[in-house]
Amino acid sequence: MLAHKAEDEGIICVEGMAGGAVHIDYNCVPSVIYTHPEVAWVGKSEEQLKEEGIEYKVGKFPFAANSRAKTNADTDGMVKILGQKSTDRVLGAHILGPGAGEMVNEAALALEYGASCEDIARVCHAHPTLSEAFREANLAASFGKPINF
Repeated sequence: MLAHKAEDEGIICVEGMAGGAVHIDYNCVPSVIYTHPEVAWVGKSEEQLKEEGIEYKVGKFPFAANSRAKTNADTDGMVKILGQKSTDRVLGAHILGPGAGEMVNEAALALEYGASCEDIARVCHAHPTLSEAFREANLAASFGKPINF
């Protein structure tokens, strides 16, 4: 059960009762496991993409190469991005590591609005932050390799 999903469903329900347009894409609802390290994901998994016959590419970036994770001595984990091979559109994000529950929201935004891996890679991310790992994984997916690894 996800409280944030229920909140969105409530908003949509009220909008629908008021005569407004209703829309929710359950593929864009993030999931988080609040362990240490945190685990978070949104969108499709590699298994789902294979089952659906969708060609995809993978971008990965380890927190061991992230400056903020190093200064916090919390470098376990990585960010993995799945992008559609033909369009570069973000299809899924899987994060294991510090701040995963916060970082997954940027991935949900990318999915909701159809952003490409390159779109995310070209957004300037503050340094040093954990979210740079998200950018680096998108760089790896879009251009074949991250900058800082």
